[in-house]
Amino acid sequence: MMAPATVVKEMCLTRADFLRLLPGAAGALPVSVDGDRERPAAGLEITLTPLPDRRIALLRLPVLRVAITVHGLDEPARRAALERFDTAFRRGGG
Repeated sequence: MMAPATVVKEMCLTRADFLRLLPGAAGALPVSVDGDRERPAAGLEITLTPLPDRRIALLRLPVLRVAITVHGLDEPARRAALERFDTAFRRGGG
């Protein structure tokens, strides 16, 4: 097993939207979010920090700082967990 590793992202969505999409991002891994003091032995620990809205003219976008710490996984499993997370939150546009 490797030491825990943390990845930090800025994401344009609300906390409610983040929590709604989280089950698809975590897959079968246990997750603790924010005030939950319990760290999973093998899983994701996620800290959400609201940041100031991004503004483009009259458009306001909510922004979260998302710190994801991966515990108890080897490198291939860690990469797979972070790739699953990114895929679940990816948005299309056009």
